[in-house]
Amino acid sequence: MTFKPTKRFRKTKVIATIGPACDDAPTIRAMIDAGMNVARLNMSHGDEDRHAQTLARIRAAAEEARATVAVMVDTRGREIRTGPVAGGAVVLERGRAFYLHGRATRDGRPGVSLSYAKLHEHVKPGHRILIDDGLIELSVAGVDGDSVETRVECGGTLRENKGVNLPDTTSVLDDIADDNSRELRFAAAHGIEYLAASFIRNGDEVREIRRRLRALDADIPIIAKIENREGVENIEEIVSKANGVMVARGDLGAELAMGQGPTIQKRIIRATVSNGKPVITATQMLDSMERNPRPTRAEVSDVANAIFDGTSAVMLSGETATGARPVEAVRTMVSLALEAEAGLREYGYLQQIKPHPSNEVTEAVAQASIAMASHLRASAIVALTETGFTSRLISKHRPECPIFAVTSSRIVVRRLAMNWGVQALLSDVGGSDNDKVKFAIDEAKKAGYAKPGDLVVVTAGSSHQAGSTNMIRVVGVPDNGH
Repeated sequence: MTFKPTKRFRKTKVIATIGPACDDAPTIRAMIDAGMNVARLNMSHGDEDRHAQTLARIRAAAEEARATVAVMVDTRGREIRTGPVAGGAVVLERGRAFYLHGRATRDGRPGVSLSYAKLHEHVKPGHRILIDDGLIELSVAGVDGDSVETRVECGGTLRENKGVNLPDTTSVLDDIADDNSRELRFAAAHGIEYLAASFIRNGDEVREIRRRLRALDADIPIIAKIENREGVENIEEIVSKANGVMVARGDLGAELAMGQGPTIQKRIIRATVSNGKPVITATQMLDSMERNPRPTRAEVSDVANAIFDGTSAVMLSGETATGARPVEAVRTMVSLALEAEAGLREYGYLQQIKPHPSNEVTEAVAQASIAMASHLRASAIVALTETGFTSRLISKHRPECPIFAVTSSRIVVRRLAMNWGVQALLSDVGGSDNDKVKFAIDEAKKAGYAKPGDLVVVTAGSSHQAGSTNMIRVVGVPDNGH
């Protein structure tokens, strides 16, 4: 028997990057209405004042829409970026010489400065240099002082502040200081829900970021971005230390051989989901929608396959930050997610889920709630939770019906915005567990996810401690007014 919903409930979360194309109140509100669950602030662009203003617009739009929208700050990490480009853009033609300067461009030679002044110390003739997620490829011809002479192998339009990757050398990563103090202070000061930590290579780096956040009196979930080979090699260790993972396919794809990306994406998703943590698939998911009104068929398949792989969330970057149709990009992603989820029972659920190591009782209740919901064709699972722990455990097993997490904590509501299949509800009704269950059922009915006569599976605990869930029961959805 399968769950037949009254209304389709989207379980895959949508993250959208806020940038120049959408950084105004009406557009942000429209993106929320279209289905944006998490707004991403890319700290590689803009300053703190601008991001603070953007954050205020996001919070105000979410409150106006009465929607739960979390905010994720994405750190710069150990990155190299291109400097200012005369005229805003330059076209690089294959076979031509192009210079990468440690400082400002000079001598009239075609080139661009870099944010890192010592590139010339780490490259050798023949080394590849990839720019803008590999869309532009250069090969090193030689070194002249602090400038690197290159030959354009794959041309394109170069703009300022584009990422630079060096797939043939790793020494530069050890030389660049991971100075993310600005981002950590910003996240701590503004109560940000998620911190996406760039270029994570091992578990120790996650642990150090957590230590620095605690020194700022902040307890913010850390999403480890996997962007290089070392991160892939240490994925199990990273997953164990982080609160979630992002498959950052731009920089990661530039580091890998052409055909390795899909397999590694599946490996990272499986490692994360099997440990019950959210995983984001990011970069170029609907790339053509930066320019066109509809995605390509290949992009549609890419989104669907990421969802079949088990991704918790899909992310839009340039599509919303600088694209021509940011709202349409969100709406399209929502539509594609709903269509892919319809095939999950047949094509998804390939992960082998690991039990939570420290709370066998709550783990057993989570699994039992899903089994009961499936057998009874329940409309929803309602988890009464103070910390979100139980709803996250239920989420990792991917039930067919929605999960409504009822909590009195506004912070917990926002932090559940990235968890697959979870709709967090802020309960201010107080009173007994029965009052909270009635509140959740009423909200589910209002949203069209339950109707009178349906059954709902409820999990609850005997205390307000994290992981104290030890009870499960079945409740009927009453008629309106009863």
